Amino acid sequence: MIENRTRPNEKVIRHFADLCLLEATKVESKDFRKITPGSLEQAAMRPQLSLVELADVSGVNAIKTGAKLTFGKTGLTVVYGSNGSGKSGYARLLKQICGSRAKEDLLKNVFDKKAGEPTAKVLIEKGGESIQLDWILENGGLADLRHVHVFDAATAALYFGPKNEATYEPSRMRFVSSLIRLSDEVAEELNSRKERLISKLPIMSPALAGTPSAQWLNAMKLTTTQAEVDIACQYTEELDAERVSAEGALAEKDIPGRLKVLDQELLAVNNVKSLFETWKNGLDDTKVEAIIAARVDAAQKRKLANQDAEKVFADASLEGVGNDAWRALWNKAREFSEAHAYAGLVYPHVEEDAKCVLCQQPLENDAKNRMRQFETFVRGALERDALASEQTLKVLLNALPVIPSVETWLVSAGILKFEEEKAQAWLSSLQSRRTALDTEDKKEAVGSVEWEIVGALITTSIQTKNQEKTSLEELQKDGTRQKKAARVLELSALQWLSQQKNAILEELQRRKDVAAFVNAGSLTSTALLTKKNTELSVKELSEGYQARFELELKALNGTRLPVMPKSRQLGKGKVTFNLIVKDADEGIKAESILSEGERRIIALAAFLADISGSEQSTPFIFDDPISSLDQDFEEHVVERLVSLAQQRQVIIFTHRLSLLVLVETIVKKLADQAKLQQVVAPVTLHTSSLRRMGRTVGLVSDMSVRDAKPEKALNKLLLESIPQLRKLMDDSDVGGFDEKAKSICSDFRILVERCVEIVLLNEVVVRFRRSITTQGRIASLARIRVDDCAMIDALMSRYSVYEHSQSEELPAQQVDIDQLEEDVAKLSGWVKEFLARPTVSS
Repeated sequence: MIENRTRPNEKVIRHFADLCLLEATKVESKDFRKITPGSLEQAAMRPQLSLVELADVSGVNAIKTGAKLTFGKTGLTVVYGSNGSGKSGYARLLKQICGSRAKEDLLKNVFDKKAGEPTAKVLIEKGGESIQLDWILENGGLADLRHVHVFDAATAALYFGPKNEATYEPSRMRFVSSLIRLSDEVAEELNSRKERLISKLPIMSPALAGTPSAQWLNAMKLTTTQAEVDIACQYTEELDAERVSAEGALAEKDIPGRLKVLDQELLAVNNVKSLFETWKNGLDDTKVEAIIAARVDAAQKRKLANQDAEKVFADASLEGVGNDAWRALWNKAREFSEAHAYAGLVYPHVEEDAKCVLCQQPLENDAKNRMRQFETFVRGALERDALASEQTLKVLLNALPVIPSVETWLVSAGILKFEEEKAQAWLSSLQSRRTALDTEDKKEAVGSVEWEIVGALITTSIQTKNQEKTSLEELQKDGTRQKKAARVLELSALQWLSQQKNAILEELQRRKDVAAFVNAGSLTSTALLTKKNTELSVKELSEGYQARFELELKALNGTRLPVMPKSRQLGKGKVTFNLIVKDADEGIKAESILSEGERRIIALAAFLADISGSEQSTPFIFDDPISSLDQDFEEHVVERLVSLAQQRQVIIFTHRLSLLVLVETIVKKLADQAKLQQVVAPVTLHTSSLRRMGRTVGLVSDMSVRDAKPEKALNKLLLESIPQLRKLMDDSDVGGFDEKAKSICSDFRILVERCVEIVLLNEVVVRFRRSITTQGRIASLARIRVDDCAMIDALMSRYSVYEHSQSEELPAQQVDIDQLEEDVAKLSGWVKEFLARPTVSS
């Protein structure tokens, strides 16, 4: 605010709220800064501001689209225009742009159905820098111009309303008031954030209200730590089993009968446990690894034995020699030979005259050799090792547990309260593991079984039944039921805390956040600022306003009017004022005893006393400030406006030539005094004239005929305006020609009048000026001749049609450009000739 000299926006307000939170929670920030002494006084001052120009006006009443109105950057600007020339349109536009309290609805051109919404560009000078602002009606007033004040009939009426809050603040109060508003906005932002912190913690059952856990929750403080919450919300499976058991025990009516049932159920569960352990131990990874290893070993040794057999039986004439069937036949032949055919002799018997024990044919030498080789193979080490490994595998497989049928298993699963679908899936995995062991030679190919599922069910079932049994046995003792019931409530409350642990932690954090917002909000307290501002308001507003009102009323020559302001404190430095009648009953309204002109003087005094208290050089805009005033009041009002223009920009809209003449007279008087004192004139005057052409208003005259000297103005008509008119005629621009011609004729008509006042009468008498000036001037009247009067009279008659309203029955008169040029040249020549005439001495 101090550096940028602007009101903080919403983003900055949120940042200030963040800083308050950081300070409240004692967190350091690089954005914390200290205020340099004297900064507040500097920040209270606004840069010099002036309106330079309204441009590209569009959609405003009947003002011409693209119209432009220029103001003097300093001093006094008078915008003169007759009724219906667009003067009030510009005034309404400025009230909207500046956000005036008494702004009126701004209509677009009702005669143009294609007219858009009112828009304009505003050129201002702020702190020596030129800035162009774009204005659109729907966006409201421009922030840079919110301190520009407008006085008109609507504003005057406000000062006779029931309440009139002071619109100004002295420099010492302004920044403090800004800080109060800022503090309130930051407090509102903090409160808004705090209100959004709604508790999401569920309400504990009233039945658990008296338990230690409920008492702990109710007593939870902002200093409660995470560790304390963890301890208070700790609820184990053992505690839950205890709760379930205790609830069941309390609900049991036939305790002895229930105990017998529990014994039977425990026996059944233990039987299932025994079967389960058999399956688990028989099919655990150790057993699986042993079977896989035995199968791999048997396969490897059988492979070696088979390779040896291939060598032995390579010359066999029959297929299948050496296979299992052949081995069985060979062993039976051995048994027959050793027991019957060749008892006591080594098999195979291949001595002289030996015969085959099976076919009883004599053995040839090659047959004897084959039988010796067969026996050597059968009795060899490779074969023995293969048979031994295969026997080991067979023993391991025979030792595997038997898998129950689905029906048998579902009975056991029901005892454990194992869901049927899940129980069948578990049995399927068990069967798959057992089946895989018959064929698989890799551990990865043997499916796994989730032993822990059934193990947990068995453990839980046994614990639950034992706890229930213990609880029932305790309940059979005297005085334990009430304690058991209290224990169940506490366990239920503890279970609730455990279930809501995250919500409890969030609630704890929410309370800490709420406390932080409360502490941060206390930093935005405006008590001290309000107290100081209220003290200043009493001294500078109430007393200062009344003093300024009296001074303004005196300057406006209204001290005889029995009216005074009465103030009332509203708090936080705000003051309202009522205009009351002195020494009269409280119910008497000031407007009821004052004339319209007197009300205008009182309202103007109140307005000037109001806004001049701001001690800022902001522009003042007046729309017809002397309406309904007599000559005496008019002169004093104009003197006050000129005095104001010496400190700030003053813009006056008026349709009264008398005001313009009075302004010119007073400004010229001040300029003459400054010239004598060899100093700069205290105030400058800039005038603009508005015209109406048909339904188009707000047209600014090419030159201000009242500002320009007659000789200079006539030369401009001859050298600039008339050549431009001829070009329009040559281009056959009928509309442009008529508009330009009428404008030139109107200016020329006014110049004729000015020649009468300034040249012919040498300003001895000037319209609307009270004084008659003779010193150094009246002698020049002797120059006047009869032909001068005739020429002036002829020109006044010829061009009055362009300055005064005419009957609609009369045909429109076409401007003769040659006649116009001749008349302008004639008058210009006459001025030079007249001024060159010698003055007749007395």
